[in-house]
Amino acid sequence: MGLKWNATLDVEFEMEEGQSENLAKMVLKRQAMQFQNDIERGLGVGRTGVKHGSAKVEIVRQGPADWPPPK
Repeated sequence: MGLKWNATLDVEFEMEEGQSENLAKMVLKRQAMQFQNDIERGLGVGRTGVKHGSAKVEIVRQGPADWPPPK
């Protein structure tokens, strides 16, 4: 078994005026899937060395930037 690696990311972006929350959710989901593919395949000329099918990207929570409210 190879080295397993784990990271926690916090993503924030701002939609253009008049865009819906549904579009924001779709953008985030699409980019999470792309990120997963990029981890395994890489973007440049060299391989990443990541085992195919092993990368997992999960959207744990999402909502407006002020959500959830501070504790």
